[in-house]
Amino acid sequence: MSYMKTSILIQLFLFSTTCFAQQQKQFTFKRIDYPSSKYTLTADTTNFGKVQIFTTMVVSKESSNGFLCRSWLTIRKNHKVLKQKFYEIEPVGGCSGLFLPSAQPLATYFIISKFGDYEGKTLLIDTTGKLVELKGGSYSISADKRYLFSLWDSDVSGITIFDLTTGKAILSKENENDKEYNDIYFQDGKFYVSSFENNYVGTIDVQNKRISMSDRPKGFLKKTNKLKIYNDVQTLAKCNCGRK
Repeated sequence: MSYMKTSILIQLFLFSTTCFAQQQKQFTFKRIDYPSSKYTLTADTTNFGKVQIFTTMVVSKESSNGFLCRSWLTIRKNHKVLKQKFYEIEPVGGCSGLFLPSAQPLATYFIISKFGDYEGKTLLIDTTGKLVELKGGSYSISADKRYLFSLWDSDVSGITIFDLTTGKAILSKENENDKEYNDIYFQDGKFYVSSFENNYVGTIDVQNKRISMSDRPKGFLKKTNKLKIYNDVQTLAKCNCGRK
């Protein structure tokens, strides 16, 4: 092997090792790396049965510090780390970071919304500490607590429907015919999703895992039948990585 090839291989090895070391350093949050003089930190610690859930967000006070928003999620049980997630997030004109609702709506799942990067997610943690990541962001839950509906906080409109009793996604799909999804309703025994375009309404068939869009009369969906939205970006007071 020539000297030049050997030199290139060594450089590539050193580069990859450095990158891996930097990722590992970021993967576990260390307060000493983010002094309060340069960074704003938001942290939450919650006990969910025997599971402990830690969320941390850090945003730089100065644009020269090299990143816009960093977020960490750590799940522990009996003092053992079960899962760690690190997110290097760009706000891309909207909210960014990890967000908890003011009150958790379920006893079976602890739910967190992740915003930013044109890739919103709904994170579900069950009572054993298992993490399920879904496309989404803000979410709604049916009155019988069986279904979770999460509209994608993304540059592509879509919806994820998760069966909370089976622990499986029913469907996760983009919108059809450019009819951007809006809110979830339960009316006359059926689930519906409204659209931003005219009076188009989607009838949600959870049994057959499909959504049928059709033009409905104005006022077809009643406001009183709209499901509550958790972590709605319109109501988050500090949605910029935990900062106004």
